Amino acid sequence: MTPAPSISVIVPTHNRRAPLEGCLAALTAQTFDDFEVIVAVDGSTDGTLALLESVKRRSAYRLEVLALAHGGRSKARNAALRAARGAVLVFCDDDVTFERETLARHAAFHEVIRDSVAVGAVRYEDGTLNFPARPSWVNLTGMNSSVPRSAALSVGGFDEALQGWGGEDLEFGIRLADAGLKFKRLEGIPAFHHAPRVRDPAKARSAGYQAVMIAKKHGARVGLQLGVDQRMLSAKALYLN
Repeated sequence: MTPAPSISVIVPTHNRRAPLEGCLAALTAQTFDDFEVIVAVDGSTDGTLALLESVKRRSAYRLEVLALAHGGRSKARNAALRAARGAVLVFCDDDVTFERETLARHAAFHEVIRDSVAVGAVRYEDGTLNFPARPSWVNLTGMNSSVPRSAALSVGGFDEALQGWGGEDLEFGIRLADAGLKFKRLEGIPAFHHAPRVRDPAKARSAGYQAVMIAKKHGARVGLQLGVDQRMLSAKALYLN
């Protein structure tokens, strides 16, 4: 068996073959080379597996492909998390591309700063930049963030009960924060998210439902930060069903 890499890049995907191809091409161009990529294919039917076999044959980095039944992003990420061998997990959604120095910056961060989550900048297609001055669990996304694998395993990974769009990453962040991890900025160039920073009505509705579920699980403190009034939980849950 080859030695374990320093970093495991976690990429969940479901029927997004075209953006995934760009995501993987950007990883080929990294200046840091001690990493593996684990793509968790969440029941894709669009030729994703054929693409990955082609990429695997010519890729310079170790690529592991997990072919899963469709079960949602949390389940896909957890499968990749369990398969990962790197001491650091870097999360990269399938419609995100990293700059050449991105993985090098994540590696350098975790060499110096222990027991922390690195939250990197993300730039959207419309030019807006998401890079909070003082990040917390609410800023954790699957687009340019990293965490020690031991910490991710110790908190149980992602909540697979959260099946809709949005919220599963920040809920993971809540449990990391409760376990004592600090959230810090990853300085440097942003990752690029190939989507506008807008929500369609269906995604907004799903995000609202997820927020209610997360508030029910974690209580008033979290509910307030998510804009969920505890007195309205039952009414909102009923409305969103």
